[in-house]
Amino acid sequence: MRTRSATPGGRIRGSGSGRWERPPAWALVAMALCLAGLVAVGPSALAPGAVPSAEATEPTAAPPAAPARPTAVPLPWPADRPLRVLFIGDSLMWGSFASDESLTYRARVTAALSARGPVEVATVGGPGWSAAEATEDLPGVAGPFDLVLVEVGANDSVALTAARFGEDYAALLDGVRALAPDAALVCDGVWNGPELATALDRELRPVCAEHGGVVVPLSQLYVDETLRGPEGSPVPGGGVRDQFHPNDAGHAAIAEAMLAVLDL
Repeated sequence: MRTRSATPGGRIRGSGSGRWERPPAWALVAMALCLAGLVAVGPSALAPGAVPSAEATEPTAAPPAAPARPTAVPLPWPADRPLRVLFIGDSLMWGSFASDESLTYRARVTAALSARGPVEVATVGGPGWSAAEATEDLPGVAGPFDLVLVEVGANDSVALTAARFGEDYAALLDGVRALAPDAALVCDGVWNGPELATALDRELRPVCAEHGGVVVPLSQLYVDETLRGPEGSPVPGGGVRDQFHPNDAGHAAIAEAMLAVLDL
């Protein structure tokens, strides 16, 4: 084993035959600068294939995606007969708490369609109806139909699990397609707040798509309290409104949303 001792001149002298000279000052400065650079860059600079880019910048966040718009539903108009429309729904379709029958969303949609040509309307459903009850009543109407508008789920949202509603909704649309295989199909989302409507809407969206329809969400209309009630206000003809059902402005908003997806 060799031993080393320092000479007064700063040279290192070994006990063996070789001798190592101290590097000149400029070399020591260069080495120090290199080491300082490695410390500043960090360990990633030493990884194989890691080449720091002079143009590297902080990543920028992607802009938020725009809300998806419902796809337009083509609505071919028969040349030799009136347009046949089927409304399926609960108390909203029935028009509960509207000031007049002409102000319900069903009547408003029918009036807009009638402005283009003759229309014949059939209905399935009524106050308190569920998707399963509507399915049972479908055999009571006869096709063909050119347009089917389905609005159920408000009653199911407080009585069924989302999974069970999805099954009932699929059975309902199976019945619709058996009755009207080629009809344009509009599926309204559930009329309720997001805490109850969201899970059911999540079930009905793919079912509606599988049956060739388009979904019109309603929960964003429901949360606008000016479209409901006010609770206790009188309804012409008798009765008072609650804070759940749409008022005249609510029916108008629902009709506008439904008509917006029809390619008239």
